[in-house]
Amino acid sequence: MSLDRRQLLRGSLAVGAAAVPFASATPAYARQDRGAAQTPPASFYLALLDAHNNVVETYYTGDIDAQTNRFGLPKSSFPTGGWAPLECKFRKLNSGESVFMVCGGDPDKGRVTIHRNSDSAALGWDPDLPIYPHSLEYLPTADVVIVVGTRGLEQHDPPKGPHQKRGGGCYQLYLAPSAGSPGVLRKVPGLTDKERAFRQAHGVVRDQNHPNRVWIFGGSKLVCYEVTGKRETTRLREMYRAEDSLDPAKKPVFENGHDLQPDPVDTQFLWATGSAFQLKINKAGGPPRVEWSYPLPRVKSFSRHRSGRGIYTIDSENNPFGTDKVDFLWPSQTVTVPQGPGQKEKWIYKARLTDI
Repeated sequence: MSLDRRQLLRGSLAVGAAAVPFASATPAYARQDRGAAQTPPASFYLALLDAHNNVVETYYTGDIDAQTNRFGLPKSSFPTGGWAPLECKFRKLNSGESVFMVCGGDPDKGRVTIHRNSDSAALGWDPDLPIYPHSLEYLPTADVVIVVGTRGLEQHDPPKGPHQKRGGGCYQLYLAPSAGSPGVLRKVPGLTDKERAFRQAHGVVRDQNHPNRVWIFGGSKLVCYEVTGKRETTRLREMYRAEDSLDPAKKPVFENGHDLQPDPVDTQFLWATGSAFQLKINKAGGPPRVEWSYPLPRVKSFSRHRSGRGIYTIDSENNPFGTDKVDFLWPSQTVTVPQGPGQKEKWIYKARLTDI
């Protein structure tokens, strides 16, 4: 099933940006035998977050030109209206609505917005979130959206060790929106600053094996929370954590933790990235532990498709938001994202799967 091109000019973003639908149907896929090198890699859709042109575009990997290693034309486009998209996820709400959720902005003015997939109608938004949001997730057992960011509440979770340079960071919980009453997202009441604080919170994902658990990554730690209550009574209770040692002689593993993603093939694992490493984390059976790590300097995002293929983005020394390339693993391939008409150089901050 392909994207409905007739829908591409519908919809508007209530916080002031033009929008187009993000229908994200993908073809059926079979699990790729990684031992069969001759097997063509599976094709799937990717949402590429361009922090220079302030747009999220979907591309189909089956359209990559094998001779030039360049993506084809984008299948759909979501211009934010002038702010940098730092996260985009596709989810289905308990109400039955299939949505895409985007957050980002800048340190002084963060943005969150949630849209229906079929026509990009805006369901909920916050145009002035002071935490500089870097990621978000939908928590189905509580019917809330969690947003994590790198600003605020430093006094409740300050840097403690010699490797910990940056302070600030926390999470915010919102009631999931509904199509019947779109508007500014309502915050879950009663949360204290102390429980919301999380230094340099960059990544958040729900647990694929435990619907009532959510993981937050950033600063120097990875923490698993149990999600209790529902809607206005939702709370997060810490269950497990993995954290860098405060010993100055020990090299930090998690510091400046950046991205966190599930593994749809082996669901007991999470994938995480920092300034220096790509990490595979085993979360089965108690506290999380690093199963495998690989030096991968400047990596910004890493995801694994259910076919087994890996996708990652990196930045450059002169640009912390990314380059015009998306890298693949298993098999390896570097693919250029071409500039569209009237666009500036592409800065691909993250590459996100549309079917996870």
